[in-house]
Amino acid sequence: MFSTPDGSVSVPPDIPRAFERRADGFRHAAGGGLWLAPLVYLEHARFGPGWYGKVVSADPNRLLAWAVSKAIPQRALQFKSLPDLDSPLHRRRRLPGYHIDLWGARLALAYDPQTIARARARSPAPIP
Repeated sequence: MFSTPDGSVSVPPDIPRAFERRADGFRHAAGGGLWLAPLVYLEHARFGPGWYGKVVSADPNRLLAWAVSKAIPQRALQFKSLPDLDSPLHRRRRLPGYHIDLWGARLALAYDPQTIARARARSPAPIP
């Protein structure tokens, strides 16, 4: 899956990075880095309404190494292409990409407590 330097028992996995601009996050992920996508509130989602996030990368091995370090099963890895933001808009290409969805208690595996608290504070009121 990934290599470790000689004499090393383990190497800590990369830490996902958040970006102010989504475009910067997409570029970081397309280059093989781990991007911590912004939290979104989903009313009708597979695991119920709530805040969802994801860690995204074009490098599945790096993403899996991060997931394993957080005790997230490898089956959580999903394929979804990334936009190539450096290609012309009218001929935008798609690049191979992968992500791992996070929700509920799993959010704390990647998002800092302040980010989660700010997201919950802006949580939309339930529709009656």
